[in-house]
Amino acid sequence: MITIENLSKIYGSQQVLNIENLQIPTGQSFGLVGNNGAGKTTLFSLLLDLIQPTTGHIINNEVQVNTSENWKPFTSSFIDETFLIGYLTPEEYFYFIGDLRGQNKADVD
Repeated sequence: MITIENLSKIYGSQQVLNIENLQIPTGQSFGLVGNNGAGKTTLFSLLLDLIQPTTGHIINNEVQVNTSENWKPFTSSFIDETFLIGYLTPEEYFYFIGDLRGQNKADVD
């Protein structure tokens, strides 16, 4: 289950996301639809711990996302084929998008 409580993100004086309470049960399909600037990418960035919330938190399978990395083994995302994280090395990016735990670092080079 994913639980979102009092989640907000503010950049400067602009609030870009404000979710009081949202629960997505385990196994439930969930669609996120909205206009450009509605906060969809911001929500996914918070869910994947790429940015920190201004207030509130997300709990993924009983793990608070922004305080632990224990959610990573059971969470994955493919946001867009052009989605890149500029501060990651290529090796870090592949570890981020896929499970390469069974391979040696030399296998990734």
